[in-house]
Order: sequence, then structure tokens, then C-alpha cells
Amino acid sequence: HLLMSHSSANFDRGGFQQDVNVVFPLERFRELVARGEVGSLASAHYSLMGAGLPPEAYEGSVRGLAGMLKKDRVDAVFLTPV
Repeated sequence: HLLMSHSSANFDRGGFQQDVNVVFPLERFRELVARGEVGSLASAHYSLMGAGLPPEAYEGSVRGLAGMLKKDRVDAVFLTPV
């Protein structure tokens, strides 16, 4: 299950409401796996929401996430800025 939210009432949700792959392209990556262009996907997928905070504000969360990705033996990540 995927829940999309944003703290700003002015954030345009139209794109991801029409096609969630615009911001979280799991279906596109599953297609790449099916075609043999990508070996496999991790069992868990993550999203972070920024809110204009300085990069240092995210350091603890990102270090924790990096640890989880290493534990899951992830070789590469795909970042989708929205």
C-alpha cells in the first residue's frame, strides 16, 4: 500500500494522482526487471520528504536509511526529486 501526502496545501498532487510512477516508479522498475535490464529490486522501498530544511537536518535519517540499504545488500539507489 502506498500513501502520498504533502504538508503544503499548495502542493500540486495532480501528477502522482494520475500516475504514481511519476514520483515513485516501481511499476517502471518492475518492467526493467522483467526485461532483464535490471537484476532485481530491493524488498523494501523508501521515500523521504524534505520541507526546505538544511541538509544537516536529514543526516540522521539518511544515515539510518543507508544502514538499512546496506543490510538489504542494495547496490544502487534511484532518487526521484519531486
